[in-house]
Amino acid sequence: MITERQLMERTQQLEVEYATEIADIRAVQRRNFLRILDAFHAVGLSTSDLRPMSGYGIGDNLRDKTECIFAHLYGAQAALVRPQIISGTHALAIALFGVLRPGDLLCSVTGAPYDTMEEIIGIRPSDGSLAEFGVSYVQCDITASPAEQWEEQLERCFSTQLPKLVLIQRSRGYKRIRALCEGEIARMISTVKHVSPKSLVLVDNCYGDLLEDREPTMDGADLLASSFMKNIGAGIAPTGGYVVGTSRAVALAATRYSSPGVGAEIGPNLGFAETFLRSLLFAPMVIEQVLTGNVLASALLQENGFVVDPGPHEIRGDIVLRIECGSRERFAAFARAVQECSALDADAVPEPSPMQGYETEVLMAGGTFVQGSTIELSFDGPVREPYVGYLQGGLNAWQVVQATARGIVYSMNVRK
Repeated sequence: MITERQLMERTQQLEVEYATEIADIRAVQRRNFLRILDAFHAVGLSTSDLRPMSGYGIGDNLRDKTECIFAHLYGAQAALVRPQIISGTHALAIALFGVLRPGDLLCSVTGAPYDTMEEIIGIRPSDGSLAEFGVSYVQCDITASPAEQWEEQLERCFSTQLPKLVLIQRSRGYKRIRALCEGEIARMISTVKHVSPKSLVLVDNCYGDLLEDREPTMDGADLLASSFMKNIGAGIAPTGGYVVGTSRAVALAATRYSSPGVGAEIGPNLGFAETFLRSLLFAPMVIEQVLTGNVLASALLQENGFVVDPGPHEIRGDIVLRIECGSRERFAAFARAVQECSALDADAVPEPSPMQGYETEVLMAGGTFVQGSTIELSFDGPVREPYVGYLQGGLNAWQVVQATARGIVYSMNVRK
């Protein structure tokens, strides 16, 4: 029986074998860091700006400069970057409710959305959903077809009504096999705009920030949303989220962040804006570690008989590694291994439990400093066949590798 130590030693060899992939990751993150620094310089941030604001937040200079930095970085006209945005789901809800009105149509062109979005949209009944406000919803999955067929598929999907808003989900979520790379997203946006020029495009960028040289707003997306619990939080930011995009679309989203007539003018930074900026500077380094760990983990898992996506050679559209565990017992064993390799609560035993926003029980592992952080090492998935787990994050690549090696050993013991 193979041991964890043998697997760790093998990973050192894999680091050499996949040196090209790892070097490519480092090169992209070097360029991303320089883009971030350029955004700081373009806005002209100084130490005198680093002041917390409380109360209404009227005239909050640090908040405003932070949002200018994000807008510059993402190639957008405007940004809403606030600690009061609790999660990626919350950021997306702000964007959706800001833009859509009764009688409008929302269309997801990447298939079924993430589980937590179902109640917002009204796919599963919930108080206060878009469906309750008279917003219709349709979905199609153009990712399952060659790009040459996308236009025809969209024409069929939009045949009865043109959508006010088109949703593109970058990450795989629990339902889709693979994540989308920026080139694919750019082509999707272009196709949507060709078929329905007046439709706005919202990209769910959760788990996808700063993975490549470009962001969807640089390629025509009207809105982009994510949270600081993911890539750009770098394991430092304790809360918060963002919406970036065109001035008009962000202004509409801001009316749902606060209230109509007020929008983005209120909402104090509460001292978090400085943390957001610091996390942004650390993000490329952390993302490099995550992706390096992801490459090595996928190679190690493949060698030991696991079906994974993406493979070690593939371009990554998010920070998530999809692992087919094959049985409930192996799924639980892998989760236990990840928990044991966490910095906090390493002695805890993950158990399936109901979770708000999810239809089935979810098994989650990860001792994170920020509750719910997925840029820190974590592993989760719905407790249903085929028992697929999602490994994400890891502030250090070797933490990802150790968790993977232990997960392989524990899973093999179950199989035996």
